[in-house]
Amino acid sequence: MADDAAEAAEKEARRKKHRKRMNKILVRAWNLPDAGPFQDTSHPSETEARDLTAIGKNLDKGVYEHGRTGWEIFATDMGLVYNRHIIRKGKHTSTAKNHLDQVVGYFTKIDPVLGNLAIKSKPKPGDTSSDGTSKKNSSSSTKRKNNVKESPDSSPKKKVNVGNNGSLTLSQREKRAMELLASYLEESGGERVQSENFRCKVIQRPGGRFDSIFFSAENKRFKSMAEVARFLNLVIAPTRGQGGNNKTSGRTKKDTDKRKLKRELDKLMRSKVKAAKALDEHNNEDVVDNFPVSDDSLWDDGSNSSKAHKAGLIVPRSDIESFPGIPTHCIPDMLMVWDFLCTFGRTLSLQPIELDDFAAALSFRPLTELKNAQPAEEQQQLPPQSHIPVYLSECHIALLRLLVKDPTSDFWWWSVLETPEMVEQEDEYLNPGDKKRRAAAAVVKIDMEALLSVEEDPAVTRKWLQALEDVRTRKPDNSGPIKSAVKSAIAQTTNQHVKMYLKKAMRTWQAKSAGLVKRAVVWLLGRFREARPDLWGRNVSEEEIAEQKKLVAAEAALEMDNIIEDAVIDDGDLNLEGDSDEESDSDDDEGSDNEDEYADQVDTPTSPSKQACSVTLKENDEITPVTTFVPAKPVPSVVDLLLPPAKPVSPSDLVHALTWPPVIGATSCRIFQWYKRRRNEVDDSTRELRQLRPMSVAERRRREMSASLRILSECGDPLGSSSNNVESAINHLCEGKGYLDLNAVQRLCILRILIEAAYDTHHVQLSIEDNFKARINSVKALDAEERRAKKAAREELAKIESAARERLATEARETFIEKKRQELIEDIKDTQEYSVDFVESLNNDDIIDLDDDTKAEYEALPTPESFNKGEVNAVVKKIQEETAFGAEKLTVLSLKEIEKRGEDYLKSLQDDLESFGEVDSRETSAKIDRLRQKITKFTDQMQTLPEDRSSAIEALTDAIEDGTVRTLRTAIKDAKLARLSGDDEANGGVWALDLMRDASLELKNAEGRKRVTEAQKDLVAKLNKCFIRTEPLGRDRYQSSFVHFDYDKSSRVWAERDFILCNEDSAPSTEAVLLRSAQSASIGAPEKYDDFMNLDDRNQPCGKSFLSFARQEYHHTGELSTLARHHWSCYTTDRSLRVLVKHLHGKCAKENALKEVLKKTLETLALAAGGGDANPANGASPEDAGPDAAASTGKTDFLSSGDEEAFCQEKERLSKDDADVLKGISSAIGRRIRLRRIPDPDRAPDVAEYSMATITGWKLEKAPHSNGAEGEASEEAPEPQASLPIWRLGLDDGGELHVPASEAVEGIMRAIKWSTEYPGYVEYDAPLLSYRNGLGRFCGRAAEAPSSLTPQAFAKQLIKREQDLYMPLKNRTFENNWGGKAGARQAWVSSLKECGHTFEAVREGLLTLENAFFDLTGGFGSIEERNEEEPKKEDELAAQSNGGALSGKDLLYDNTSRFDIELESLGNEVTGLWNSSDTREIFQEIIRVSKTVSILALGLDLICRNAQAYINRTKSSVVQAKVTEQTSGAYVGRRRAAVQRPGAYTDFF
Repeated sequence: MADDAAEAAEKEARRKKHRKRMNKILVRAWNLPDAGPFQDTSHPSETEARDLTAIGKNLDKGVYEHGRTGWEIFATDMGLVYNRHIIRKGKHTSTAKNHLDQVVGYFTKIDPVLGNLAIKSKPKPGDTSSDGTSKKNSSSSTKRKNNVKESPDSSPKKKVNVGNNGSLTLSQREKRAMELLASYLEESGGERVQSENFRCKVIQRPGGRFDSIFFSAENKRFKSMAEVARFLNLVIAPTRGQGGNNKTSGRTKKDTDKRKLKRELDKLMRSKVKAAKALDEHNNEDVVDNFPVSDDSLWDDGSNSSKAHKAGLIVPRSDIESFPGIPTHCIPDMLMVWDFLCTFGRTLSLQPIELDDFAAALSFRPLTELKNAQPAEEQQQLPPQSHIPVYLSECHIALLRLLVKDPTSDFWWWSVLETPEMVEQEDEYLNPGDKKRRAAAAVVKIDMEALLSVEEDPAVTRKWLQALEDVRTRKPDNSGPIKSAVKSAIAQTTNQHVKMYLKKAMRTWQAKSAGLVKRAVVWLLGRFREARPDLWGRNVSEEEIAEQKKLVAAEAALEMDNIIEDAVIDDGDLNLEGDSDEESDSDDDEGSDNEDEYADQVDTPTSPSKQACSVTLKENDEITPVTTFVPAKPVPSVVDLLLPPAKPVSPSDLVHALTWPPVIGATSCRIFQWYKRRRNEVDDSTRELRQLRPMSVAERRRREMSASLRILSECGDPLGSSSNNVESAINHLCEGKGYLDLNAVQRLCILRILIEAAYDTHHVQLSIEDNFKARINSVKALDAEERRAKKAAREELAKIESAARERLATEARETFIEKKRQELIEDIKDTQEYSVDFVESLNNDDIIDLDDDTKAEYEALPTPESFNKGEVNAVVKKIQEETAFGAEKLTVLSLKEIEKRGEDYLKSLQDDLESFGEVDSRETSAKIDRLRQKITKFTDQMQTLPEDRSSAIEALTDAIEDGTVRTLRTAIKDAKLARLSGDDEANGGVWALDLMRDASLELKNAEGRKRVTEAQKDLVAKLNKCFIRTEPLGRDRYQSSFVHFDYDKSSRVWAERDFILCNEDSAPSTEAVLLRSAQSASIGAPEKYDDFMNLDDRNQPCGKSFLSFARQEYHHTGELSTLARHHWSCYTTDRSLRVLVKHLHGKCAKENALKEVLKKTLETLALAAGGGDANPANGASPEDAGPDAAASTGKTDFLSSGDEEAFCQEKERLSKDDADVLKGISSAIGRRIRLRRIPDPDRAPDVAEYSMATITGWKLEKAPHSNGAEGEASEEAPEPQASLPIWRLGLDDGGELHVPASEAVEGIMRAIKWSTEYPGYVEYDAPLLSYRNGLGRFCGRAAEAPSSLTPQAFAKQLIKREQDLYMPLKNRTFENNWGGKAGARQAWVSSLKECGHTFEAVREGLLTLENAFFDLTGGFGSIEERNEEEPKKEDELAAQSNGGALSGKDLLYDNTSRFDIELESLGNEVTGLWNSSDTREIFQEIIRVSKTVSILALGLDLICRNAQAYINRTKSSVVQAKVTEQTSGAYVGRRRAAVQRPGAYTDFF
């Protein structure tokens, strides 16, 4: 029933849809001009629809609701309304024809068959009369027919159709048929009630006929009432071939055959129309759609492009493959870092920079020679080239501010202090509902098989297991509850093996340290849960439990092999008494000295308590499995010692222009340590998923050593390299060394680490989400604009198609009339009835109205809607060609036909010259002279035309491939000059070469694309602002990806290509850059297939096939076991992009789409170039180029060789050093050149712009005449004018420029020095050095930004901080030897002001300030206080200094003791600037050996923090401690003063 209801609802929906479309057609016909005579007629009919009103009533009654049949009836009725007036030839005939054509067009759009039915529909004979006579006669005749008495043997169908049933619905017809069936059964001798066992269904056939079908209660079908009567045995079936009236029977059979033939003919006609339509669509489809070509078939199709790619060549050759100082394998990382900094510039408050300037900043080297050569008193005037570029400082500070203020930094800031226990506590707090349970390692030996074999009451087992479950939630330092739980389990269990195991575990229990006990209990719980699943409510059979016990016992036996015991445990004397629960509850929230349950695997000094453990791991790390993914703690660096315990906040003096290099180093170290941990997690989870044994400790350490290759594989070190740029850069900065000492790769690694962490910040994620929402709205607006453009294109195409149909119909009518006119002329030659002039004077209407046959033939001519798609498309194409040429008629010729046309024209001129004969007048002589001149000129042109036409045809071909407006216009202009098109005097149109026609069509399409692009310009700009990620433009057949970055120059397109692997023995040539061996094409650490493949499957075919399949992710060949390098290159010029577009295959779907995108890029590049050949905005300065050189735009007079002499003459004017650079270069043609231009000489004369170009040609040009007095002198003594060499440049940004010899030679020398990083070469006025961050200004004011990290800037900071703390310290001391009358303070300030530009002066100034603050805070207290606290001090110093054996200086350089160094003044008992003499000695040693201002700034901040702590703690006891940026500590140790908050770590150092 549900299916029937759904089917009925679907049918009703289709009927409503059809009725709605019919109503639209009816409304359109109703609203046509002059439609009044057809809306309502004065002679209505009950049998047929004669007006639109009657059709509307039938539509409301549901007459046309029968699918295709209803549409055919509706089209027939609509055609009848107009054909009735056309056949009558009344005053509305012409209007009816026009309306019928439009209505037929409406139906043709739906189905051409419906239009054909509307045209061919004819009214019944006698229905076209204008009076009521025929109607009356017809009515009387119908009445007589109805009153004829019918015999019982007459056809029942006639009885059904008797009467006027034209307006009856189907239900009414079915009701009437049942009444007739009852009457018929009664007349046949039956009863009327017999009809109640039958039902009737009326079906409307094509043509308007209705058939009644009867069904019995058993659903037996009967075609007529006679069959029903015969079924009821009321009528005898007639014998075949017999009938009451042979004439009537024969006529009925004949009518039946006609109807059958008509139905078959209609079917064939409909099939023919469908086949013709399908054929037209197939013939007019695009070639690319008809013949799709896969990428694999084009990979090695034998073409030159595929051969070149197979040989490792890049076709076409790219313009940029590297930047000076940046290795080629670091290009993708450099692009990624630069794109991130530009894309998220607003989030970072960082103004974007050009890619070239960013590469120059990474490879920037200071002028060390200049700096060392300057006297000490003049180093304060050092140029900006000796300092860190402002952009590098701004971007590092911006990233640091973003990271430290984001809550995600809490995950990795404490990573260098993590222990396995802290990670477990973090998981339990941060994610209590979904915390990850890691399998604990066994620490106590036990016979697991014997333990599981003991039969114990399940209820008892559940009790002691439940008692031990409480241990999971306890911290290791909460030893009291742990001991109570174990005691309870020992008392409850009856399994002696369990008791023995728990007692062995309790041997390691200590107050405040129960980590090993917890590990042993957790291990036992996990194994018991695996072995006895039935204890937790699962329905498990005995066999499954026994099998599971065996499996767990076997695994436990393997773990027992890694454990040794140093003594035999005596079970009887085990003391289980100790701290009670009440005693330990008070210590739950306190820290402990040993919170690390896995500390035996961490490379830190083991505590005495752990050395006393009876259980130890085997010393062989190769077989000892790891039990934690936390990597070993790194040794605290100098920067770590100077940083505060808490995480730095922004803004503060720690996130500052003076301190960012070492803070960036410490931040990178923490992020790198965090990623080490995440890698370890992935390794462990992968092996756990594959059910493999845990890796050994030695293997974990080896993997951690290669962490840089696994984390930052792209910009990391090459495989097998001994250097480690990532870790060396981090260690360099963490030790306080200079940032400029790092190379370009190390700087890139630091930025890459920071950006990896920045991607995970909430601020970046929120920015992406906001932009994603805005991008959705922008995409919707752009889609709406694209739909509008497509709709406009469809409407334009529909107009052209309508015009094409009208042209076809007009041509058919003109051809018909011309044919009839010729026939009339032929006829009057015999009859002499009319003259020829009379016939030619007849207009079209006169010829049509000559006789009825002509008029009928004219009316039978095809209408505009009757032409097929192929004919219409041919005319549409012709109209488009004429529109593109701007001519009414276009004649397309081949090159041979054009040459033949020129020869005929020349011959006609010669014939005209010969026709004059003898010269008899002056006028004739003048005409002959003009003809001769014309012949001579045309003959001369014909001699040069072949070459011009050849070049023009080549230009047209390239322009069609290019597809840009400017190129196409230029090519068409050159083609017109080469006489490849002209006026056609024969038809008043234009003739042109076929290739020129194609170029004009392509130009029209390009202009259309340009209009659409300009219309969508604002929407696209809005869309680009809603950044998410940089999407590639497309891919070619070799899977090479092409990318354009939004903040890069508009002309640049980057290509990423895969390397082609070759044998290591065959060394590829220098040009075959894509050929690489497997080792050189690999990058990063090799994969560890031990993690995801069993040992038994590695050498099996299935294992090898799996590895080959999995490695296809690295390279399509599946031969690499590491990540694969990619070759990056860039196309920057319009020439290289055009060649790239030309090499893209049109049949490849991917390359075809890429081709269209690159055409838009070329169009943008052409617009940026200003539409001309020269682009002075990107060239040299006008002063250097000269007016004539810059104004010259000729191309044909430039030479591609022969400039050796002019170039060598200009080289002789250079200095010896510069001449050595150009040694071996004899010609400038083809050389790269670096141009220099000053955009604003008045406002910014020290800021220049640099661009790259290529020398493409040269010529000698006469020097311009001088003006003024020199000109007068030259007139008195004229001298021959000299010629100067001019070189033509092809700019990378598009366009051309002409420069003189001096600029060309200097540019070549500048390009060589720039690309090779020539020693001492610095572009003093480069945009990089003049960069200022207008969004953030993290380095201060624009004038002070370049010197924000100099000693002079630190001297100002030193004086400022001293002024802030001096007065509070002065008020807390009785002896002031620093300020006042002593004068030390004033002398200190004066020395900083005078010598603060030197590093040595500010370093000594910092040490002097430390000594002054030390004295102001009371030093280490009085002698009496020292004597009283001497025992306590000795104990503390002994613990801190390894028993007093090491001095403070020795503590600094001892890696083991560094973990215990604490320079911060912590706790409530702050009695001075330092907490011990060793602390002060360590600080002074750090400052003395420091070489950078950043370390001095960190030291100053440490002094100020300790001084502020002293100020806060020496206040009255009523006043509480002031909250500063660092949190006071409550613990003793390196970093026990970390932030106390829920979920935070409490023991990081």
